[in-house]
Amino acid sequence: MSIRRQTELDNGKLCGYFDYGTDLESPELPIANNALTFMVNAVNGNWKIPIAYFLIDGLNAIKRTNLIKIALEYLHETEIKVVSLTFDVLLCNFKVGNELGARLEAVNLKSTFSHPITGEGVCIFLDSCHCLKCATPWDLKI
Repeated sequence: MSIRRQTELDNGKLCGYFDYGTDLESPELPIANNALTFMVNAVNGNWKIPIAYFLIDGLNAIKRTNLIKIALEYLHETEIKVVSLTFDVLLCNFKVGNELGARLEAVNLKSTFSHPITGEGVCIFLDSCHCLKCATPWDLKI
């Protein structure tokens, strides 16, 4: 999600820079313009919880994939079974899916990948609401 590009002083700590969770404060770091957020939704319950966020200024597919794998490992440690991931329709997310082991291509589509710990299949879904939102500017009437 987009955020305003700015820095602020919060309780004596400078906030707003690119952050991998390293707690580094440095004017050499780029100022973040997006927040990458991971959320967990219950399949058989009625809850949704954010588990991590990263202030970013662009992040390539390999780094996003590594963050997802770390999140999957932590969720496994807390005995949460992950059965699917939902992505919005950014090109980078298609590359992330391919890095995870799925094949998100029109030909030979494979929308699952193996969980890095359990080896069980995890499905990848595209956010249908975001797909429609992206199609709207192209005057596609639905």
